[in-house]
Amino acid sequence: MGSSRFVLTIFVILQVADGFITFGAVQVFGPGAEGNPVLQMWMRLLGPGVTLLTAKTMACACAGLLYCTGRERTLAALTMLVVSFAVGPWLAVLRDLSA
Repeated sequence: MGSSRFVLTIFVILQVADGFITFGAVQVFGPGAEGNPVLQMWMRLLGPGVTLLTAKTMACACAGLLYCTGRERTLAALTMLVVSFAVGPWLAVLRDLSA
C-alpha cells in the first residue's frame, strides 16, 4: 500500500505541475497551447484557470478512486502517461526555449 500511496502522490504532483505549466503557456500562446481540443474549447468558454482547475481536480479525484479501489497498476500506468505525454513534453519545450 505504501508504494501505491507514493504513486498517487507523484500523480497529483504531476497534475499540479502540468496545470501550472499549461496555464503559463496558455497565457503566452493562447488556448492552442493546450493539446486537448476539448480543454481548448472549455478554455475559450470559461477561461484557462477554471478549465485547468476543473480538469486537474477531476484527474486527481479519479486517481484517488483508483487508489482506494486497489488499482495500483492502472494508477502507475496513468502516472507514466502523464510523464510521457504531459509534463515531459512541456519540460522539453521549456528546455528548448531556455537554450
